[in-house]
Amino acid sequence: MSFRIYLPALVLVFAMLFFAYDIINDVMSDEDAFLHIAIELLVFIAISSVLFHELQHVHILNKKIKIEKSKTARLAGELLSVMRSQFYQWELTVSESEIALLLIKGLSMKEIAEARNVKEKTVRGQATAVYAKSGYAGRHELAAHFIEDLMREA
Repeated sequence: MSFRIYLPALVLVFAMLFFAYDIINDVMSDEDAFLHIAIELLVFIAISSVLFHELQHVHILNKKIKIEKSKTARLAGELLSVMRSQFYQWELTVSESEIALLLIKGLSMKEIAEARNVKEKTVRGQATAVYAKSGYAGRHELAAHFIEDLMREA
């Protein structure tokens, strides 16, 4: 987890340690008045309570994050399944399907060529075939096809 999530809790721990040390010092020295020690003890208890609630809050947020990551992964898998089904309906070859996915992800022709260890001209030809079979003019229309499907489902 990110350090920033725990920063408030860490500050509270240091404050608690300070007050605990100060209270013990005050009790041992017998110099401070009862009211002074009582106030420090109340502050210590308040900080402890806030720390406890802060840690509970972080725990709840971590659970929510885990649930949302799971949902996102499931949706991503479902989207990929929908995309592959559509590619099948468009009768794209395996290579054309891969090209279509990479185009939708936003990779350039050069990046796709490098990722697939082929020439850029080959990628351009396969991209042209994808557009022809799908009936779309370019990557933006191709991506919009799947985004529109997602928005219709919502």
